[in-house]
Amino acid sequence: MLAPLNSFLCRHDFYWSERHGAERCRRCAKLRESDKPTHAEPLRFDAPPTRPAAEVMPFPDVRPAPPVFETADLKARIEQLADGQLLDRAATLKLLLDLIEDGQSSDPQIVGIAAAEVYARLHAAVNPA
Repeated sequence: MLAPLNSFLCRHDFYWSERHGAERCRRCAKLRESDKPTHAEPLRFDAPPTRPAAEVMPFPDVRPAPPVFETADLKARIEQLADGQLLDRAATLKLLLDLIEDGQSSDPQIVGIAAAEVYARLHAAVNPA
């Protein structure tokens, strides 16, 4: 007679029990009554619903403006900057990216004595004596 009273006073903590195929209380082992079926519905292999195709929009043409100067030699471009040629933001960023890329390449253009000369030239342009 103690078991039904224990089940009646229990603060149920239900979990899903695969063995019983139902929810069961962790404390008193009572099964929860449910109107839901305990088995899953069979899978249906019908055709998937059709959706209208999305509109395909072309990407806008957003090519950056060409830089102010198109000198292939990196050292010459740095010399032009040191000589006072003004660059817009895009050209300055392109020059910096090319300089970083040159430093990371397997055959850099600016290394050793050439790097020291470029540094001295830019330092003189920044700090005129």
